[in-house]
Amino acid sequence: MNNLYFACRDCKICIDAGYRWAYWQLEEANIVGRGEEVSVEAVLAAERYWNPPQDEESRWLYEEVFPPLQEFLHHHKSHQIVFGEKEHCVPADDDFFDWMQLGYLLMPTPRYLVEVLGLKSWDQVSEYMAKQKTPPAWWEVTWQGDPSPHEKGKQKFEELLKGKYGR
Repeated sequence: MNNLYFACRDCKICIDAGYRWAYWQLEEANIVGRGEEVSVEAVLAAERYWNPPQDEESRWLYEEVFPPLQEFLHHHKSHQIVFGEKEHCVPADDDFFDWMQLGYLLMPTPRYLVEVLGLKSWDQVSEYMAKQKTPPAWWEVTWQGDPSPHEKGKQKFEELLKGKYGR
């Protein structure tokens, strides 16, 4: 099983749902289905999901997953939100670089770098990525494809800068 997400297709933003905990408490309980639009009210009312045993093994949920996820669900509740792995959330004809991930286990896309971090140069992006314990795959892959994922990321970053700052 891979990571599970909630994704707002209107805003092209996804957020970690809590891996196996989300699977057991939401998917297995038939509150959500992969690739299906979710009822935010049903997710927010899923008491067992939001209240795992208070111990060391669930601390990551309480501290890192739930706070940004609750904010995301409240902010996007009137939008089209789907659940699943990334391939269930991001339509096949969408460019992944048009999307942004928030929350736990963040893998920043160019959108995140511009819209959230406010980076304004590729040098700043390079400095940021050098500090990351696990940079995103698109940053690492510089040798595959023409253009490579790295080069596509740079092109998207520059496109976003131009749109935001007119550069």
